[in-house]
Amino acid sequence: MCLTDEKKLIYYLGLSQKVLSLLTKAEDQKIAQEILDKCWSWLQNQSGSGEEFYYLLDNEDNGITIIEEMSTVEMDKFIWNCVIDAVAYTSRKAFENEGAVYFPEPIALVDDDLAAHFDDCYIRCNNGDSGDISKILVLLAGSDISRNNARDLIANL
Repeated sequence: MCLTDEKKLIYYLGLSQKVLSLLTKAEDQKIAQEILDKCWSWLQNQSGSGEEFYYLLDNEDNGITIIEEMSTVEMDKFIWNCVIDAVAYTSRKAFENEGAVYFPEPIALVDDDLAAHFDDCYIRCNNGDSGDISKILVLLAGSDISRNNARDLIANL
C-alpha cells in the first residue's frame, strides 16, 4: 500500500468503521465505536498517547484483544481483528509522534504486513467482497481527502 502514514490510518479507521454495525452484540458495537472515536480524534488532534491506545488493546480486564478472543461468532472475530489492527496502527503512530524509540512488543510488530492481515479480515467481514477496499484506495489517492474530512467522505462510500 503506497500511502502516507496518515492515509494508512484513514484506511484502517475508515474500513473498520464500515463493519462495526455487523457486530452481533450492541454492547460490542458501542465499545468498538468509542475506541474508533478515540482513534479518529488522535488522527485529527494527536490527542492521546501511544500507551493509552496500547492499553485499549491489551488491558487484561477488558482490552479489545480479550473481547476478540472470547467471541464465539466467527464474523465478530474478523470485525474485532479489523478494529485491533486500526488501534494498533494508531498506537504505533502515537508512540512515534511522542518520539518513542522502544515500543511494547505487539506495537513493535506493527509494520506494512499489517495491511495484508487487515485486508483479509475485512474481506471476510464482507463475504469476499473487496469493493470497498478499491473505493477507499481511489479516494485516498485523491488530494481532496484530509484528516479533517476523511471520516465523512468514507461514510459516504
